[in-house]
Amino acid sequence: MADWFGYSVPPIDFGWGHMQTVEEVAKRLAAEAATVAVKADSSHFGFDSGPDYEEFLRLWKSAQERAQELGWEGDHRHAPVVFWVPTDNGFDCGFVIKQDNNGSTFVLSPVGLPHFLDYERR
Repeated sequence: MADWFGYSVPPIDFGWGHMQTVEEVAKRLAAEAATVAVKADSSHFGFDSGPDYEEFLRLWKSAQERAQELGWEGDHRHAPVVFWVPTDNGFDCGFVIKQDNNGSTFVLSPVGLPHFLDYERR
């Protein structure tokens, strides 16, 4: 499991449409993997150091496990979304899930997000 910084925060009600869903990102990564497999050429990946399809799915699963530790009940009001954080070697993904029951929002980040320190439960 990834070492997630996990936050259970009050409902985030706006801006969900600006984010890509987990499903959208997984589909894009799967399509990229298929292109590489068919062409036997990974040169188009270039400098992208983000996760591949299988790693992304492992990260998503571990983020869900971490969210459950924080109190996520397994449901969601909006499709869970992905955000990207710049790091030394590229970008690392994080996830946001808005629970349907009471709208609590769970943020799983690969790095600490100081503006959520009041909500952090590690």
